[in-house]
Amino acid sequence: MNNQEAKLILQAYRSNGQDASDPFFADVLEQARRDPELQKWFAEEILLNTRLQVRLEAAIPVPSGLKANLLALRKTIRPVPWWFRPMNLAAAAVILLSLGIVLLLLPQKGAQIESFRETMARNSLQTEGHVVFESHDLAKIQQWLQDRGMESRFDLPTMLQSGTPQGCRVVDWDGHKATMVCFHLQDGQHMDLFVMDRTGLPDFPDNSAPQFASADGLMTTMWAKGGKLYLLTGQNQDDLEKVLQQTSTALKKLKV
Repeated sequence: MNNQEAKLILQAYRSNGQDASDPFFADVLEQARRDPELQKWFAEEILLNTRLQVRLEAAIPVPSGLKANLLALRKTIRPVPWWFRPMNLAAAAVILLSLGIVLLLLPQKGAQIESFRETMARNSLQTEGHVVFESHDLAKIQQWLQDRGMESRFDLPTMLQSGTPQGCRVVDWDGHKATMVCFHLQDGQHMDLFVMDRTGLPDFPDNSAPQFASADGLMTTMWAKGGKLYLLTGQNQDDLEKVLQQTSTALKKLKV
């Protein structure tokens, strides 16, 4: 079974874990445990389903005593004439479908950005294989990226320019590829800078104003400039603000 077939089956898996012991899902769950890529997709799918369920429950709360009231009404209300039933069912189906689509589409913007932050934060926290190409020479790092078809020209905050690069790697996210460059600053801090082409990502910021948010225990700041999306990870917001505050108004552009 390939991953595409596995994903089709896993889409029917309930996020509350009720299907964990169902033999129907046994093989595909085992495949997800063995395959890091499928496991990552499955975790994001469960997260999205859980958020959608929470939104539905918040938007359509179930009144207390609903079951008892429905049973009581069943004894006193006449059966609905059959010729009304198809219309009512069709109308109810349209309303529920429309509500589901609206609730699913509304959070996509925030969910996509949050997914990007969390994925980059997990890569920043990864210790084994943190970087694929090790070098303290930024020019060599840029050349390695260029040889692999990645964008090697990007705007680097001034404080990072004075730090020591440790290496880089290419990170996959939702069909896009991002560059990660690891830095050790003069005060001993570790920060990772992620750079990704913003093309095809209309919901992401399109200006240089930094946006701060925590993800997986790290603080992140994200901004956009020159058609590229930047995300920097660090231990806290004060450290990230310090890096950005020491950046000149026009960030120095590094070229290979």
